[in-house]
Amino acid sequence: MSLSLAVALLALLVALFALTALVAVYARVKALEAGRGTDLSGYAALVGRPAPAAVAPRAGERVAIVAVLDTSCASCLTLWATVNEVAAELAGTETAARYVGLVDRSTDLAGAATGPHAELLADVTVRADLFEGYAPTLLAVDASGTVSHRSFVYPDTDVRALLLDLVKGPRS
Repeated sequence: MSLSLAVALLALLVALFALTALVAVYARVKALEAGRGTDLSGYAALVGRPAPAAVAPRAGERVAIVAVLDTSCASCLTLWATVNEVAAELAGTETAARYVGLVDRSTDLAGAATGPHAELLADVTVRADLFEGYAPTLLAVDASGTVSHRSFVYPDTDVRALLLDLVKGPRS
């Protein structure tokens, strides 16, 4: 066997391994999106569960929009900026909502802009309770404190439209 053939076979083996890993990650995210139980994903389904009190809507608020964020996620800063824009735009309207960005530590997203209508909450326990293995994730928590909706946010997600939909009406 020549050296070039050996290198080509090794490259093919590495490519096959990478393809297998990508398919496994894709299958896991799809299982999470489908809301399946813990048997496939390893995470309990959030929708229908009570949310921690730290992220529940306050008195007079219909819904809490919770953005589960991660410092190693490039999309998280963009998502958080859009959350702040929508929160400022809807402030003072009939769509009373609470906007929370959930991170592990107070230094996470320290450079992220936070307006007066959205808050960045650093709580490892609460984030662990609401984390399903993918960030960023948007959650809607209804007035009774129950998670009523969960959406994984991808680079091509229309975050503004999703936020407006979550704030203006119940969704499951």
